[in-house]
Amino acid sequence: MALTGRRLEVDRIATLAALPRECAMVVVGDPGSGRSSVLDAVADRVSLPVVRVGVNGSESRWPLAGVTSLFTALDDPRATAHIAHLLQAGGATSGLAAAHDFLEAVQTLTLPPTVVLIDDLDRMDAESQELIAFLAGRLAGTALRLVATVRTVPSDGPLAALPVLRLEPLTTDESLALARTMAPEGANDGVLAILAEATGGNPGALREQFDAFSTAQLTGTEPLVLPLRPTATTEAIAALALDAVEGTADTDTDAGRGPDVLVRLALVPVARTTGWDRDAVDDLADAGLVVVRGQTVAVRDPLLRSALYWRTSARTRRTLHRELAAASAETDPRAAAWHRSFVDDVPDVVALLDAAAGYVLDGAPHAAVALAERALHVGSGGEDERAALLAVVEALFAQRLLGLAARYLTAMRPFRRAAEEVRRLRVLYSVQYLRGETVHADELLVPVDAEAPEAPATAGLLAMVASFRAETWDLDQARDLLARVEQLGAVITPRTAEIAGAVQCLVAALDGSLPADTELYDGLATPRLMAMSDAALLLVAHALSLAERYRSARRVFALVVARGQDTEAVWVEGARYLSAENELRSGNFRQALRAVDAWEAGSALSAQRLREPSRAVAVAWRHFAEGRTHEALEVVDRCLALRSTVLLWGTTARLHALRGRVLLLDGRVDEAVTALEAADAVGRSLRNPTVLRHLGDLVEGYVHLGRVDDARNATARLAADHHARPSRWGALVLARSLALVADDATRETARRRALELFQPHDSQYERARTFAALAAVGTDAERPRLGAAAAAAYEAAGLRRPLAAPAPTAVMPPFGAPTSLRSGPVHSAPVPGSPRSAPDASVVLTQLTAEERAVVQKVTEGYRNREIASSLFMSQRTVELRLTQIYRKVGARSRSHLVALLT
Repeated sequence: MALTGRRLEVDRIATLAALPRECAMVVVGDPGSGRSSVLDAVADRVSLPVVRVGVNGSESRWPLAGVTSLFTALDDPRATAHIAHLLQAGGATSGLAAAHDFLEAVQTLTLPPTVVLIDDLDRMDAESQELIAFLAGRLAGTALRLVATVRTVPSDGPLAALPVLRLEPLTTDESLALARTMAPEGANDGVLAILAEATGGNPGALREQFDAFSTAQLTGTEPLVLPLRPTATTEAIAALALDAVEGTADTDTDAGRGPDVLVRLALVPVARTTGWDRDAVDDLADAGLVVVRGQTVAVRDPLLRSALYWRTSARTRRTLHRELAAASAETDPRAAAWHRSFVDDVPDVVALLDAAAGYVLDGAPHAAVALAERALHVGSGGEDERAALLAVVEALFAQRLLGLAARYLTAMRPFRRAAEEVRRLRVLYSVQYLRGETVHADELLVPVDAEAPEAPATAGLLAMVASFRAETWDLDQARDLLARVEQLGAVITPRTAEIAGAVQCLVAALDGSLPADTELYDGLATPRLMAMSDAALLLVAHALSLAERYRSARRVFALVVARGQDTEAVWVEGARYLSAENELRSGNFRQALRAVDAWEAGSALSAQRLREPSRAVAVAWRHFAEGRTHEALEVVDRCLALRSTVLLWGTTARLHALRGRVLLLDGRVDEAVTALEAADAVGRSLRNPTVLRHLGDLVEGYVHLGRVDDARNATARLAADHHARPSRWGALVLARSLALVADDATRETARRRALELFQPHDSQYERARTFAALAAVGTDAERPRLGAAAAAAYEAAGLRRPLAAPAPTAVMPPFGAPTSLRSGPVHSAPVPGSPRSAPDASVVLTQLTAEERAVVQKVTEGYRNREIASSLFMSQRTVELRLTQIYRKVGARSRSHLVALLT
């Protein structure tokens, strides 16, 4: 199983193997943090020989047992003699003399450069710890790179002087990704999100909770008991954390107040500070045990809260809940509702769920989850309780916490009352759509009479589902649903009419027939647009983007974001990721990367988001544009693994097309054509070529493989579709395709037309693609000029790749130069002007030492001098000296010039 969430730590440790000198590092992590797993990943990553040293805790009372294990692991015949010598001298030699004997023994071994990994060094005997710490500070001449893991590094201990790398808790996103790898099939994603949050980013605690959970709890059919019952890892972490309490007290009285307040705080997910002992709370906050945000306080570590909660007996907990319910009745009614649910004979479940909805709106979803799970545990499931739970779901959806919203929808039965049932279906369909799932909407198959009380709400539901169908390219179904909305025209609300009109724009854009801007919403006048709802504005903006009206779309997306706090998070994020997609479609990668960064900085759970294919496109393009092709394909493949061409054919086609484009531009033509053919097979019924945009790529792939007849057939299809639904993108790509498949008699004319067709406002990315493609089939005299033009256009589009050792044939795109399109397969040859091949960085790299290459790599990745020094374990002054040497060797005038030479 791949290590989740420790990539940066593994990278930093693996850097030790690349450095030209010996060095050491101590990796510090809490119980369950994954110290051993990190060492396993490092052992698989580095190219040097690796020696693993395990520690047997039962041997810690035997002097020099750890040193003996180290010598035994080293592959040198003289190690046995050194072991015997050290053991014999151990009683007679002590202190500095013993340390020097040990160092001399290691230096006499004839070892190649070797990485020594010691797991749980702090469990070794004290003598071995001191000797290995002494060795770690004096590794010169030993050929060793030493990495040791410990739980803590005392400030007065022997390891305190060594570089330390701390394994911080996993982020919520990383914990959720790890939970998915551990979960059985059918596990509820919202339950996994709760587990990820409640285990505090500790992989060991998360794994233990999976062992303790029942199948019904994991699938969401049974409520969870929060806080989670403690496991062995939970107790170990709590023991370490509680040691800090002893240092927070100045007097014996304070010593009793701090722990008592901490235990009481552990009984509630979050509390208002009013009424609490502020001195004790401040002391606990100073010790890092609680966190105070504004007027609220909560135990910082959910694992510590879990241990404290369950260490208290049930009788004592009930007594404290009763006291706290009375104390917080006036000052903290939400906490009071939580406490009363443990002492009342008949808990007020509706009050509990109302408090949960309030916590969501206040930005405390973890507290809302605790109250919602408690409500499911003690409630009867009546209509009023489900209506209160629906309000919690709607609040979670508005904050775009889709996994949690889906978890409580799973626990909710249909309503008998039509109004609540329509609300439930509205949020259910919305969550399913935004999560990239199929929206079946079978409930809408039943006709609704215009006179029925639920007719207006049902019309709104029909319009909403029509927008989902349009977004997934099911245009016929979208039109049918819009027709049903029109049949209810007498009773539909203005908002429903507005949504239906926006959906009609989207359908028209997908069909290539969107009216001109002057005919839409008073010429897209700002006052008219500002009066529209966020959902309608997003639909209109997306329609404009699909119709290649990028500037107009950019303005409408900005209107949604500019509304600020008046706009719910779900719509703000929608505007941001669709805005990024708009810039990608326009070919402006610089603006697209800024838009993707803005979207990711302000969005919800990224691990959850990357399962949504419509968002994965932007993230994958960002990875590729920055030179991380592997990560780009990982994102797409992860989404494809969750899709079915039967259920979401449009989304699946789009993902295959993106995968093919990335592979084609990376030079993997065979794989690219396979992916593009899959996209073509799935999306062939969509006749607007500017939506999927795969036919031009398919033509290039066929030409590269020498499949000329297939290339001409694809070009003919592109021409037919373009003439039926003309677009600027279609004209540019069709001209390029015709130039690639032209015969000897028409080739010059076709090539000239493909180049002359471009105007200054056209996509620089498509211009670069055309230059590069024509360079591949051009003459030897033309290739340098066209290649240079392609490189300049790629640079203008913002598509640049970081430092890499380019393969001899890695170009973008990697076409060869056949004598004739009919002459057989086309072999790859370097083409000037691609983001990978211009200029050639390999010549520059050969002039540098290994240490200088490591510095250059960090520079091209955007590191500052201080960050380079930290990551490569050298001083900032050394980094500056290395950069001066690098500038002189490669002829760089500045840092930016160096990056330009090597990217």
